[in-house]
Amino acid sequence: MNSFNRQRGWYKDPLNKKLSGVCSGLAHRLDFPVWATRLVTILLFLSFPFAVALGYFIAHCCLEDKAY
Repeated sequence: MNSFNRQRGWYKDPLNKKLSGVCSGLAHRLDFPVWATRLVTILLFLSFPFAVALGYFIAHCCLEDKAY
């Protein structure tokens, strides 16, 4: 019997958010530091603003909030 019940899906993290919690949820999903995920998102936004903004908006609309 496995007692390890950790939520591994991608979700929005409302307690650790700056805009909507998409980057913090992704960082938790990938076991990556939140600050690094936000930095990569900003750098990608500077290179591909429309694609990153569209992807972030879609993630914001489609992802559920983390259940605590």
